[in-house]
Amino acid sequence: MTHRRWATVVVLILGLLSGILLLRQTILGGGDRTWARIQQTGVWRVGMDPSFPPFENLDGVTGLPAGFDVDLARAIAARWGVRAEFVGVGFDQLMDAVVANRVDSAISALTVAPHRTEEMRFSEPYIEAGMVLAVPETSQLRPALEMAVGRSDAAAMLEAAQVLAGRRVAAEWGSEGDALARRLQARVNGDLRLVLRHATDDALRAVLAGEADAAIVDAISLALFGGDGGSPLLAVGQPLRSDPYAIVVPKHAPELLRQVNEALAALRDDGTLAEIKARWLRPQER
Repeated sequence: MTHRRWATVVVLILGLLSGILLLRQTILGGGDRTWARIQQTGVWRVGMDPSFPPFENLDGVTGLPAGFDVDLARAIAARWGVRAEFVGVGFDQLMDAVVANRVDSAISALTVAPHRTEEMRFSEPYIEAGMVLAVPETSQLRPALEMAVGRSDAAAMLEAAQVLAGRRVAAEWGSEGDALARRLQARVNGDLRLVLRHATDDALRAVLAGEADAAIVDAISLALFGGDGGSPLLAVGQPLRSDPYAIVVPKHAPELLRQVNEALAALRDDGTLAEIKARWLRPQER
């Protein structure tokens, strides 16, 4: 047999073995071809729009993706014994990229989109980015607000409004925090003064300066707020409106979804997720 024929036979055998391996992994993965391919190639293709620091952006020195979501993806991939390969995708196209199988998953500060759950699946949340009520650590209102906002429902909003009656609440003008503050105000027949500022940080500074008793801001902005000294600001109770970030996976990838959720739980239990949060969601230098 000529060398060319031997080469052809070898290629065919290798192709057959590869197909058998993929079939075996697909069967073991409950018919999940995406998970089987990740196991076979050792590569997890993660879609990301690197334009939203500190969750994802391009490092100014290396030009490579860096941020909270980058570290999270690498930590999950390490648990699986594979490598996370980041694929740049515009934010508005990220979910479509998952549906079209251009990527295996998307991790890019994405919130759960209920209207798209027929096309894709969302993991368990890995961080809460919703609207929270922030007060100084030493605030006398803190214990009562902790009890009032111990859950996220209409009753909690009413109780929070009653605790804040006669007080001042800061928010960024025109923001969702502004809208929520007006809802609280309406619950107590206007007996709540709105302190509106042009930026979220300015609303938080109003609390530190004693110009407001509390602020309604998103949890990420609160975590990144550096302040100007004085008592730190803390979120009390549950979010007034929940908006968690989750990982997006294809609809027909149940094993991948299970593996992602198990990895997130393990990273939460062993402290890795807390370490990533501490690394990236800390007050910024001003």
